[in-house]
Amino acid sequence: MWGSRPNNVQRYAGVTGRLNLVTILGAYLITGMMLVATWGNWPAFAALAGVQMAVIPFNWWVNVRLLRRESVARVETMRAAVNLALTVVSALIAGWPFPVWFWMVYVALVFDQSSPRIFWATLLSFIVVEVVAGAAYGVPWIYPVCFAAFALFCAQIASARIDIVSHMLARSDEQRAQLEVAHAHIQQAHDHLLREARARAQMEVDLRQAQKLEAVWRLAAGIAHEINTPVQFVNDSIQFVREASADLVRLAERYRQVWASVLEGAPVEQAATLLAEAEEEADLDYLTENVPRAMARSAEGLQRIATIVRAMKEFAHPGHKEKSRVDLNQAIRSTLTVARGEYAHVAHVETDLAELPPVACHVSEVNQVVLNLVINAAHAIEDAIGQSEELGRITVRTRLDGDHVLVAVQDTGVGIPPELHDRIFDPFFTTKQLGRGTGQGLAIARSVVQKHAGSLTFDSTVGVGSTFWVRLPVTPPDAIPAEVSGAAA
Repeated sequence: MWGSRPNNVQRYAGVTGRLNLVTILGAYLITGMMLVATWGNWPAFAALAGVQMAVIPFNWWVNVRLLRRESVARVETMRAAVNLALTVVSALIAGWPFPVWFWMVYVALVFDQSSPRIFWATLLSFIVVEVVAGAAYGVPWIYPVCFAAFALFCAQIASARIDIVSHMLARSDEQRAQLEVAHAHIQQAHDHLLREARARAQMEVDLRQAQKLEAVWRLAAGIAHEINTPVQFVNDSIQFVREASADLVRLAERYRQVWASVLEGAPVEQAATLLAEAEEEADLDYLTENVPRAMARSAEGLQRIATIVRAMKEFAHPGHKEKSRVDLNQAIRSTLTVARGEYAHVAHVETDLAELPPVACHVSEVNQVVLNLVINAAHAIEDAIGQSEELGRITVRTRLDGDHVLVAVQDTGVGIPPELHDRIFDPFFTTKQLGRGTGQGLAIARSVVQKHAGSLTFDSTVGVGSTFWVRLPVTPPDAIPAEVSGAAA
């Protein structure tokens, strides 16, 4: 970026090239004025033209050739001596006309001041030699004195201007260097911020996954309890059916024995008596009434287990990198089933789920948001009821609001004090006791909702409870239309 621009040395070289052209034109102008002054004196005119035709090419040759190979001081000294000699010779040939005195001013304006010592030596030499030679020739003293003073004045102006330009160029180089350093620092800072942003994004993903795993681990005991209850009565029912099956098998064996005896000629009345005794011993009426019930209880228990396992599978499903259209109500039901162990001992859960269109989202992340809100509600209710056996209430509602869906999680907990409202979504901020949370739940929930182009807000009254509102677009700006999937899609 910076290297593509010409530096000050290159710019100075370009300006110097243009000044050389102006210098040559100025020399031709003064020479032309001297030739006009000698017009009619053709021998002097011819001699002057010949000398000037040698002076100008000589200076050009020095600028183009010698200054590229030789020492500047040596070359400038030689050029000054040659120009001074030829100037005096030209003045003598022309008879010291008025234009001759412009050479002093010309030298003061155009002579290279890169070496001040050579410059001032050259200028003073011109002034002294021309003034002395002109006085010896009989030129009125006013000409050399006025032009000598004018030349010194112009030299001072040129010197000051060169100092200013040199300072400006040096300052420009310094500022350029500072800008390059600043640009390098900015680039380093940009790279550092980019790395930090990537690291932060990865950390947020890791924290979200860790928080989800933490929630799954925390829910494991409750889920185990939820599964254990139906497993227990399924086991009891199967045990009963197994014992009943043994009695029925024995009863069937007696039936076969009695039937065989009847076929061999035994009295029917005796056979009927034996069968009645066998049925009474097996308690056939009790088995007939309760075996179907035990089978129904087993089927119901297995169905409850299947529901819990399916809900757990839907909740913990890793999802896809791209958003899918899902049944949000079904996702909420699955999450509530999984979280039952967290709230069952402190609150009843009521649902009011309106009919919703399929919502484009990462369903596993939305499940995590609802889970965090439900667990927070359960903890708030637990703080409110204390040791009381009275249960609180958690209400989960869904509504369609234009092109957005609203999910509300309301509790009858302790509420959030007004002074904490501005901090409630801060990472690692929590009002819970040690061991009941890391302060990441609401922060991650808001991050997830914002990533879905939605919003997470709340209303709370101390002593009454809180309501958290999740607002999600049905179709986020970056969502790709897809087929409607289940909650675990």
